Amino acid sequence: MFKTASNISLRLTRKSQPQIFSRTLRAYSTPAKNMEGFKKAGNRADAPPKHEMVHFPGLMSEKRSFGDFRTVLHTGLYSQIVAMEVPVGGDIGDEVHTVDQILLFTSGRGLATVAGKDQEVKAGDVVVVPAGTQHQFVTKGDQPLELITVYSPAEHLPTSVHKTKEEGDKAEDDEIDEAPEWALKPKAENEKSGEVREDAKY
Repeated sequence: MFKTASNISLRLTRKSQPQIFSRTLRAYSTPAKNMEGFKKAGNRADAPPKHEMVHFPGLMSEKRSFGDFRTVLHTGLYSQIVAMEVPVGGDIGDEVHTVDQILLFTSGRGLATVAGKDQEVKAGDVVVVPAGTQHQFVTKGDQPLELITVYSPAEHLPTSVHKTKEEGDKAEDDEIDEAPEWALKPKAENEKSGEVREDAKY
């Protein structure tokens, strides 16, 4: 796949208008079933999403467990939603992305280091990491650190599920876990092609 600057993740320790339709999911009784429901709700196909609502009920709730280190839930034309669970004693890796990243913490405690500045984080906190900024997040305490992260534009393959950080790192090193080209196109190109229309008629 042709690589552009916007879909390359540089790890410092390695080489480096109204919505007409609605799609939702039912409430589930267990965390595992919740995650399967979340995965079904979002756009995880290697194609632009439909012009409809995507609803993740309870995604920000503290009463659940994501389980896997990284699960891509939805990939849009200009953003991507990813659920993460960093295990006790774990971290996400000292890294730099060429895309913006917003992290919304839902459970546990951690230490955020962004551009050399440390900040303790907990459930309910939000951290913004601008594109091209060094960052690291480490779990603190006896519970995993869970969060929803929003990349803009996308950073990962729409179908990515990584059980562990090591699995995710290998997928990136092998150039398997990369954002699709359609998720990296500029607004002007999408508008010219009719992929995005101000009259919302498709």
